[in-house]
Amino acid sequence: MGESQLRRVRIDQAMFSMAFDRDVDFEDAYPVSTYLDLDSGEVMWVYENDDDAFADGGVPAEDNRTARERVTSYPDRFLEIPGLEHSEHHDLLQEFLYSGWTDDPDQHARAVHAYSGSIGRWKRSVDDDAINSFYEYVERRTLELAEAHLREHGVEPEWI
Repeated sequence: MGESQLRRVRIDQAMFSMAFDRDVDFEDAYPVSTYLDLDSGEVMWVYENDDDAFADGGVPAEDNRTARERVTSYPDRFLEIPGLEHSEHHDLLQEFLYSGWTDDPDQHARAVHAYSGSIGRWKRSVDDDAINSFYEYVERRTLELAEAHLREHGVEPEWI
C-alpha cells in the first residue's frame, strides 16, 4: 500500500508495544487477543472467556464481553495486534548477537558462546553491558517490526 494511502492513527507507543512485543507462548496465560481501534488509537485486550478477563487482568466480565462484541460487530474498525511467538524472541537475540553491538571481540565471543537456546540463561551468563545493549536492540527492532505490521495493514502510526 502506498504511503499516501496510509491512514494516520495516534497510538500510545507504550501500550502498543506491550501488546506487540509480548511473548504470546509464555505471557498469555489465558486465550486473549489484542486489537488496535483504528478510530481512537486505543489498544484493547479481549479475552475469549469473560471470567478469564477478570482472573488475569482484573477486567470485569461485562467490560470484556462489550469489547469482544465491538470487535465482532465492527471488524473493519479493529486491527489485531499479533504479539510475538517465543521463537521470534530467540530470533531477536540471535540477530542481536551478530548486529555489531560491540567493538570488543572478547565481549562479542563471550555473548555468542553464552547463548545455548535459553534467553534467561544467556542473561545470567553475560555482563550488564551486553544485556542493556540487547534490550536497546530489541526495543528498536520490535518498533521497526510493529511499524511494518501497521503499514502492511494501511496504518501510519503517530506515536504518542
